[in-house]
Parts: sequence; structure tokens; C-alpha cells
Amino acid sequence: MSRVSIQDNNLVITMQGIRKVLSLKSELSIPLSNVVGATADPMAGKEFCKGIRVGTNVGFYSGGTFYKDGNKAFYDLARTEDAVVITLKDEDIDTLIIGVEDPNATAEYIEKALKQN
Repeated sequence: MSRVSIQDNNLVITMQGIRKVLSLKSELSIPLSNVVGATADPMAGKEFCKGIRVGTNVGFYSGGTFYKDGNKAFYDLARTEDAVVITLKDEDIDTLIIGVEDPNATAEYIEKALKQN
């Protein structure tokens, strides 16, 4: 799973364990000003993974960067029920789809930080 934190007005997403290798990234840091919003979405991700990928897409896990219909998404997701979708602007990646321990609490945490920013 990914670990999400807010540090110095940045949204920091840290991949854990073997996912650092499978997703081809160990950490992402995005300025909060470039984060549009976050939602818990248990249906996220499965369709997008059918696009072109730079990363891993096996039956139980999607990790890395995926391209489809002109959009670019970064995945670190094993179970769709753990998914949080984070929409970005003015970044190389349009969407982050990550698995976290508590998707609803994580989405609320990000949304609260956006309101305070």
C-alpha cells in the first residue's frame, strides 16, 4: 500500500516494500496547489490499465504509469476496494490511483489539506 502525507505544502505518496520496484517509483511529491481533489473509489482503475503501460500489470497488482486516450495515470494498486483517486492539474501525470489502508480517511485527509491551503 501507499503511505500518504502532507509535508511543506506537498502531497507526498510513498510506495512501500516491493511496490517501490513494481511501480518503478519509491515516492511522489506533488505541490498541493496542483492537487484538484481526492476520492475513495472502489471501482477505480481496472479499465485504464488496459492502455499502454510503463510498469507492472499482473492479475492482482497494477503499478507504474499507464497511458490511455491521451491521459496519463500513475498506479500503485492491488485491491480496488483500497483505491483513492487523486486528480492533478499542471503535472506530467493527470491522475494518481493508489491503494491505501483506509481510502475514505485518506481522501478526507487530502481534501482537508486542500481547503487549508
